[in-house]
Amino acid sequence: MEPFLPKDPKIRTSLSFRPLVNAIEKKAVSGSKGASKLYARLFARIRRYPELLATIDNEDILAQQAEWVDMLMTTLFPVSVSDEKDLYAVGVPFSYKVVYASQLFREHFLDEAGNLKYKPEYNLPEHPVNFEHSIAYKLILSKFYNQKIDGNISTIHHFINEETGLINYVELELDPTFIDVIALTELPELGAQKIHCCNISELSKIDKLEEYLPLENFRFEGFTIVRLKDVTHREVLNKIKTTLLELNSIQDNTVFARLERDIQALIGISDAKMGITPFFRVNNQYVISEEFTKHSLLLHPVNGMATRQDLCKAFIDLFKTSDRPILFSEINESTIKEYQFLERILEQGYRSAAFFPLKDDGELLGVLSAVHHEPCKLQAQHLEPVTSSLPLFVLALEKSAEILANEVDKVVKRHFTAVQSSVEWKFTEAALHYLLNKRMGKKAKIEQIVFDQVYPLFGAIDIRNSSIERNNATQKDLLEQLEATGEIIRQAQQLSSLPILQEVAYRIEKYRYSASNILFTGDEVTIDAFLKEEMVELLEHLKLILPEMKDRIEQYFQQIDEKAKLMVHHRHHFEESITLVNQELSRFIDQEQETAQKIYPHYFERFVTDGIEFNMYIGQSITPGRPFDNFFLKNLKMWQLTTMANAAILVDQLQEKLPIPLQTTQLILAHSTPLSISFRNAERKFDVDGAYNIRYEIIKKRIDKVHLKNSNERLTQPGKIAIVYSQPKEASEYLDYIEFLQNKKLLKDDLEELELEELQGVVGLKALRVGINMVPAVSENEEGLPKVTASA
Repeated sequence: MEPFLPKDPKIRTSLSFRPLVNAIEKKAVSGSKGASKLYARLFARIRRYPELLATIDNEDILAQQAEWVDMLMTTLFPVSVSDEKDLYAVGVPFSYKVVYASQLFREHFLDEAGNLKYKPEYNLPEHPVNFEHSIAYKLILSKFYNQKIDGNISTIHHFINEETGLINYVELELDPTFIDVIALTELPELGAQKIHCCNISELSKIDKLEEYLPLENFRFEGFTIVRLKDVTHREVLNKIKTTLLELNSIQDNTVFARLERDIQALIGISDAKMGITPFFRVNNQYVISEEFTKHSLLLHPVNGMATRQDLCKAFIDLFKTSDRPILFSEINESTIKEYQFLERILEQGYRSAAFFPLKDDGELLGVLSAVHHEPCKLQAQHLEPVTSSLPLFVLALEKSAEILANEVDKVVKRHFTAVQSSVEWKFTEAALHYLLNKRMGKKAKIEQIVFDQVYPLFGAIDIRNSSIERNNATQKDLLEQLEATGEIIRQAQQLSSLPILQEVAYRIEKYRYSASNILFTGDEVTIDAFLKEEMVELLEHLKLILPEMKDRIEQYFQQIDEKAKLMVHHRHHFEESITLVNQELSRFIDQEQETAQKIYPHYFERFVTDGIEFNMYIGQSITPGRPFDNFFLKNLKMWQLTTMANAAILVDQLQEKLPIPLQTTQLILAHSTPLSISFRNAERKFDVDGAYNIRYEIIKKRIDKVHLKNSNERLTQPGKIAIVYSQPKEASEYLDYIEFLQNKKLLKDDLEELELEELQGVVGLKALRVGINMVPAVSENEEGLPKVTASA
């Protein structure tokens, strides 16, 4: 027979049962009473066979003494260990040769010669000492240097299960308890600074260990105990975890095939099929696209978006209150009658199915499916192993959803702009179509964003005479500054006879006259240039030649703005007033919009100029998931009218805080005909579509300064709301709202029905105008507005 050879020539090794016999002898002397008797008889009989106490060089001796070898091994593996169900063996130290093994171990891990089929390499390139040598050094340091070193070497191995055809994983542990080490030379002394270790894994990290203690100087006798444990479930979960954490897309074909094999290993059925149905949500909209459902057993074979959405809703309802998987061991007519989506599974030839919910924080992110062609093939015991993997799939879906949302967000921001939540779904849909076409190699183009059949509501709160007030503030600043410069020049003339002073004094008076009357833009520019440039240069010169005027000139410079070189405090007061009014109006309108969006989601945009303008568009196409009718539109019109009145009251209450008193006018454009709006990418805004609809935009731009017919009186007046309309039914509707708000004392009983002058391209406009009660006695809700319901 071939001798037992070590796999590493550095290690001198031999098979011997002497370490085990020595242990039996100790038990015979110091064990419990019953154990001592048992081990004493065993030891006495073993001594009759000295060949079992010596080193064993080949298998002949083992064959000759097979009965006694089995008896010795029984002391290692008691009756509680099953020969047919447990994996264990005994091997030659530091060799692949196995001399004793359980039946299950022999079947799976030994070849015909009794050697291991799988010969793992323990070397780790980053460590100077390999794991095999670590076992040897553990024995050396424990015996000769009294080092307590914990742990044994364990490795993971996989094999094909002949019954299932699936890969199984086992953990192999090498136990050197019955290996004795013998020193062949005198041993060196080792200081603590050279060897400081407490665990076998740390031995591989000790540099120069082989230099201090060459393995050639030792001999190892005994045997290695090999223990194996089935770790298929743990290792498959680790593989799934690694795959999913490194995953960029749950739809990757290669990755999906790998995950399917892993799920088969968990279930224990090699021909089971897996499916993943993600319910991706981007901006609160479910994405049920072919790109994301190609590995879905539920949605992939389904044509038609509506049908897919119905299936999606069916599963959301199915797992609404349950986090447990659902098993359909046999799919038949009765199960299909109760759960219609199973028909899709049966059509694909599957007769047994299990569905696992992938949920996070109560929200269904997707469904993991396992199916089989045979009825009753999937049973309850197959579900639990898969259940432990579900959190990993949840993390993968969250990651994929986040990546998708980020990609969509980039497309929306690049091609559109920041959009409101009410229409965000439409931009998301366009971005998704763009991304999917791009991934499929099609010519990718952003589709136009259009909403048809929407009703417009327009309102404008304008600061009355803002241009006049701004001009007045400018005049006051210029006159004060001209007066100040004129005074300085007159004083300078008393101290100096420079001719230039007379010329400058003349121009100051001329500019004062211009600024005191109507200040034209050209005059303002001329005066500004004179004060900012010529006067500054002249005054700096006067400081040098007339030291006695230095303090007066410095005082003047302190009165003017350092950067502008102009007096601007009146203009600052005006801007402060405008800003405060706009800020408060914007805050108020935005706050009230939160209430309006609850009535019915709609598109809203506001613009700030000298006042506030806002557009609202409402209709079924903007909110397709919620039924629309005219009562929602009526509610928003009532909201619009009420908000405009309360905005005027707000500005009136601000007067004490304003440096310059300002008043506002309120204007509404009634338009009862629905129109279409589309998003203009260049302007990053919505605009109306169609020749007829353009008329609406023209009216909006021209009615802010419209006069009454045959009169110089402006339609819009402070303290009043004006409602412009072109059709009698529009007036009739708003008359009802006005009457209601008059009854609530928010509006005054001074309603006027007016005809308006003809505008360019627009004729036949009329208006309602009514005063606002600035101290209304109304029943108010939490927002301070009259309570309005759909019946209004």
